[in-house]
Amino acid sequence: MSSETRGIRGTSRPLLLVVLVVAACSPKTVPTVDLGTRLDCLRQHNLAVVAAHRGQPDQSAAENALSSFSASVAAGVPFLEVDVATTSDGALVLMHDDTLDRTTTGKGPTTSRTLAEVLALKLERPDGTVLDERVPQFPDVLAWGRKAGAYFEVDVKRTTRFEDVVNAVKAAGMENRALIVTYTLDDAKKVHALDVRLMISVTMEKPEDLAAARRAIPPDRMLGWTGTSKPQASLFAALRNAGVEPIFGTLGRPGARLDDVYAADGNLSEYPDLVRAGVVMIASDAAVAAQRAIGTGYRACFQ
Repeated sequence: MSSETRGIRGTSRPLLLVVLVVAACSPKTVPTVDLGTRLDCLRQHNLAVVAAHRGQPDQSAAENALSSFSASVAAGVPFLEVDVATTSDGALVLMHDDTLDRTTTGKGPTTSRTLAEVLALKLERPDGTVLDERVPQFPDVLAWGRKAGAYFEVDVKRTTRFEDVVNAVKAAGMENRALIVTYTLDDAKKVHALDVRLMISVTMEKPEDLAAARRAIPPDRMLGWTGTSKPQASLFAALRNAGVEPIFGTLGRPGARLDDVYAADGNLSEYPDLVRAGVVMIASDAAVAAQRAIGTGYRACFQ
């Protein structure tokens, strides 16, 4: 038995009991467990999960690719951060950049291409290797994730309407497996109005951000994005005390991002340090390494 599993037994039994009852039910009768309940369980038991930035298990893998998603989930990373863009004919596809140039065999803005044109392209790894793999459609990825047991952190690109993303999540029955990323409080309020059940990532890089967010959205529907530059233990504590799970990003520019800083000496103890400081979700460009460093205690809340 891991130390993480031992530690969860002693406190907040009602939440854990919910999880255990769900796990004991037969497949035909398993009720849907609210994502907020699972995240509350992590916060209350000082556990954390990793979200694979752009779905990559590491930086050698293709971005927003099903092969990368499969590798991340197989290695024990529960959350996949994906980027949703829109084609000229209104289809939702996974693409981080405004253009197709960097990660596919195509060129030009995604918004200037039809779905058929985008699907004719192949994905490329960061080293330029062309894969026999196509740009995924968001509804297809949600359907895959439902079967694979994946959870999604959904970054809605500027080309894309929140309404379309929320409708796709609801159509796939993935409301309890999707966290919607927002960058402004107005966008967070918009997502909450679209579906009050959804969990939302809200930017909270300073205490006043938390106060403003709490006036607009119930704390149990939010996680607080706290940035990528410097962990702030006092901010983490303020969020946790308000019932909001802190997210911290170790991702970023190669060489400068904390993922690289942490790996430089071969000792990844900084990731567990983040969890001890109060972080509940780590968004990482080195997702598999980060998840291994903090362990898989999260599974007690995600059965």
